Amino acid sequence: MLDNQLIAIIISTIIAGEATAGISNTPIKQAFQPTNQGVNVKPTAYIFKVGDRRVGFPYRNDTYDSIAGAFDHEELQQYETTFQISALSTQNPANTTQYTASDILNLIAYILQSDMTINSLIAQGIGILRIESIRNPYFFDDRERNEALPSLDFTLTHKQIITSSVPVVITADYNIIPI
Repeated sequence: MLDNQLIAIIISTIIAGEATAGISNTPIKQAFQPTNQGVNVKPTAYIFKVGDRRVGFPYRNDTYDSIAGAFDHEELQQYETTFQISALSTQNPANTTQYTASDILNLIAYILQSDMTINSLIAQGIGILRIESIRNPYFFDDRERNEALPSLDFTLTHKQIITSSVPVVITADYNIIPI
């Protein structure tokens, strides 16, 4: 599965579970894009790919296609892909009912572990391996206030399958040469 396909599935799956988790209409954006438009003013989650880990060795299989008169050669590699989600939610001390950025991430972790998400991912050939703990570092923002920038890592399992057609050898010429 390609990166953009995997990211689109993750984002749409999280958005589908937002209403159940109580964070409806929370934007999920891809972090570190080529163009920067500034920070969202409403609470937002940002996702980016940390890396891939190839697991095991490639599986190879050849199947004869009698109609095409060729072999379908398939190579399959299992992957573990780790993503990181962070969240920003500007806090107002006067509003004690507003979700913090950490609250939003805990709810996203719930969405990722929910039965609905697990079943949806499995149907698309993806498994969720683990969700790491939520880190909650602080930074000094552009308004000279301390803000939290929590993040969590989660790892998905999926396969990359590449199929090619290999022609069949029809004749073989051989020579016996005495030495």
